[in-house]
Amino acid sequence: MPEAVSRPPEPVPHPCESMSHPPEFVSRRAVLGRGAALGAGVLALPWLAGCAAEAAAPHADLPTLVGAIASEQNLIATYEAARSVNASLAGRLDPVLAHHREHLAVLKRHYVPGSGDRADEGGAIPPPTASPVPRGSGALVVLREAEERAAEQRRAEAAKAAPGLAQLLASIGACEAGHAMRVKGQAPAVRSKSGAEAVQTALAAEHAAVYGYGVLGARLQGPLRQMAKAVWNAHRAQRDALISLLTGTPVAAAAVYELPVKVTSARSAAQLAAVLEDDLVPAYVGLAGVSAPDLRAFAADGAQRAMARSAAWRTKAGVAAPRNAFPGLPSTALSPRSEAGE
Repeated sequence: MPEAVSRPPEPVPHPCESMSHPPEFVSRRAVLGRGAALGAGVLALPWLAGCAAEAAAPHADLPTLVGAIASEQNLIATYEAARSVNASLAGRLDPVLAHHREHLAVLKRHYVPGSGDRADEGGAIPPPTASPVPRGSGALVVLREAEERAAEQRRAEAAKAAPGLAQLLASIGACEAGHAMRVKGQAPAVRSKSGAEAVQTALAAEHAAVYGYGVLGARLQGPLRQMAKAVWNAHRAQRDALISLLTGTPVAAAAVYELPVKVTSARSAAQLAAVLEDDLVPAYVGLAGVSAPDLRAFAADGAQRAMARSAAWRTKAGVAAPRNAFPGLPSTALSPRSEAGE
């Protein structure tokens, strides 16, 4: 963290990148605008490529799609069951339930007409099943665990699906990880190499996050400071992972970034951390549109971790959760090309 805060007794790396060279001022919008400027290439084009692949083999993604639909149906049923036995929780559960209903509606738009009659192809959608939900605070534990399982399933599905559908699944999984506020396990291993611009976009966002956490850490103390330090280290590791899988010259970090929140207190530091994590989500959802399955799983995991951290920081800052049910996903991706009926 910056020098204003004393270091622990044991030597640790300094959280801020070196400032020994004259500062090159780069706005955060300019860095993240790299992804926006490439919106058609990073996000829309993989989506269209996914549609083209589905047109050539319309049932290739059917088992994956049905699994995602069934999972969302089960989550909705579980939330409805929790709401029925815990009426006092309705105010907390209804916004999340609305997200899952949006997820289900969009996933069903991908469902090829007539394919539900083909049980041998995995096209039959099973009826929804609700998990048992106790009364009281135990209901929230059940729901959080259900969200964690769903997020894990979306990550696995993103690796199996065509690029366009993989982006949708990565976004839904990020939303679910945000509901749970945590992601279990290690990030998926990546063996593929890539020169895709989407990798550079994710790397640029990680550079900005590493810098931002170095700034906000100076305003935190105790457990929050330790939390920020752990996340800072996680972003450094993610940055290095992205560099290692690039086949071209990695985009360099700027010396200085314009940050969206002026850090004057622990609360504003937490607000900044939430925004930094939010800005990573579209970069990783974009990366989920590449062709390599292991990279798609890595991207889905990255989006989930960013959204889970954002939710945790928002809670610390007392900021409401975002209403968007599809974090990081461009609006054009919510209406995939129609498939011909059969």
